[in-house]
Amino acid sequence: MAKIILFLNIFILTLATVACDKSGCTFTKHKEEPSDVVKQLDVLKGHSFRVMDNDGKYRYDIAICEPIPGSQTGVGVLQQEMKDGHVVPNTTHIVGLISDADIISGTDWLMLIYGSGESYHSHCMKSTGEPEQRKARIMFICDPASTDVTALLPNVVDEVNDKFEECYYLFEINTAAVCKLRPLISIGMSTGSILLIVLVCVAAFYLLAGVLYKRITLKAKGLEQIPNIDFWKDFGNLEADGCDLVCRCSKRRGPREYKGIGDEQLGEADFQSPDDGLLPM
Repeated sequence: MAKIILFLNIFILTLATVACDKSGCTFTKHKEEPSDVVKQLDVLKGHSFRVMDNDGKYRYDIAICEPIPGSQTGVGVLQQEMKDGHVVPNTTHIVGLISDADIISGTDWLMLIYGSGESYHSHCMKSTGEPEQRKARIMFICDPASTDVTALLPNVVDEVNDKFEECYYLFEINTAAVCKLRPLISIGMSTGSILLIVLVCVAAFYLLAGVLYKRITLKAKGLEQIPNIDFWKDFGNLEADGCDLVCRCSKRRGPREYKGIGDEQLGEADFQSPDDGLLPM
């Protein structure tokens, strides 16, 4: 009976430990958990990555809001020094814990920060003489083509350890998980461009539907297939009349009147008819 109770206690303790480890990131610097931003990491949550630095000297294990498998409880980023493909003894350092997390987001990027790592030994000493704790910054950059989580390959960008405070390890991961949805119409399109596209589409539909109707139903041929052909023929004259009516402000001239010349304005020579010379004397 005692063995059964002991087994049950161990089992319950194991479940509690697993539940604690699977609780995810704890954002101690936020009044409330930034759930809207954290949702972008749902696809990546629980996955871990292993990557070497550019010099091949250090190996890093990175886990997203879950502890690294096989490591201590709550470890988010782990550093190990490598030599000839093997881990150098006593060179394993905890870079950051998921229990001290922070998150920052932008338009096409998101940064996950793990703090409370092991203290430096000789680098990054505070002005008080105390060593700074290690910290990891994981930069997620939008890449629509990187949809396969298992194929993601982090990049070790830099280790900033020459400051008095805020020393950190910077990692970069290109992934589609942090890409925000784009609107159907590009943001760079102006309202005028959109209206022009709509107008062209409506005109093309009007012309195509009218031609098909007149060709099939009315058996029209040639230019007579164009819808409202009589209106379009007179369209130029109608525009000219409208422009003349609206734009010309001066009073229209009436028709010229031709008045006869009075007799008093004619001279004696002009008054005589040229037929007078033909009369018999």
